[in-house]
Amino acid sequence: AGKTLIMCCAAYEMKRLGLANKPMIIGLKANIHEIAQTFQTAYPNAKILYPGKEDFTPQNRMKIFHTIKNNSWGAVILTHEQFGMIPQSPEIQRDILQKELDSVEENLEVLKQQGHEVSRRMLKGVLKRQLNLQAKLLTIADAIKNRTDDVTDFRMMGIDHLFVDESHRFKNLMFTTRHDRVAGLGNPDGSQRAMNMLFALRTIQERTGKDLGATFLSGTTISNSLTELYLLFKYLRPQELERLFGTFALSRVCWLSAR
Repeated sequence: AGKTLIMCCAAYEMKRLGLANKPMIIGLKANIHEIAQTFQTAYPNAKILYPGKEDFTPQNRMKIFHTIKNNSWGAVILTHEQFGMIPQSPEIQRDILQKELDSVEENLEVLKQQGHEVSRRMLKGVLKRQLNLQAKLLTIADAIKNRTDDVTDFRMMGIDHLFVDESHRFKNLMFTTRHDRVAGLGNPDGSQRAMNMLFALRTIQERTGKDLGATFLSGTTISNSLTELYLLFKYLRPQELERLFGTFALSRVCWLSAR
């Protein structure tokens, strides 16, 4: 398929031109063999890593993580599920979740100031998110404290560009909003799959200091609401989103949706 070949060519050329040192391609289990085959056909001399499912069994997982880390690959090709098994840096997780908690508490303060104008459902939802984030941060703090040296996480692997085929599978990312009566808003708690993607992208973006390091590919990028557009920017252009809208970016998106 054209999209598959373009993705493979982009990964190879980024490596060749020095724009990326170790690109990673992730795709659906049903399509990943075609992606690897397309890459090998287009670039037979490229050094690519395409692990099998046996490499991701509990007993072999750490070995493949070290293999990714300790070699200079032209591309690492994984399924979405294999990518989800890679541990994410606890420091990155802590920083992102703390920022989410700060946003929730800021929204909570605004809700309290509004008093009688706030519905009980809205206030209850924001308080629940606050408690969930606080619990997650305590768990991560404990993981950092008790960390062992034998764990290889995504940050240590040196991946500096991520190609995400069928990226709409990761659209259910958590968000904070004071609005609860906007059609198609979705679930603000998001999914762990989407959070893992955010952790990985922030790891790359932190290294470059720019809104770089990822390419999303999908035939259905936005299907339901403006929230999905906001979450795409949250993934790919966090600095630009902050520059344009500040802390309350999603509140403005919700206001537009409700008009």
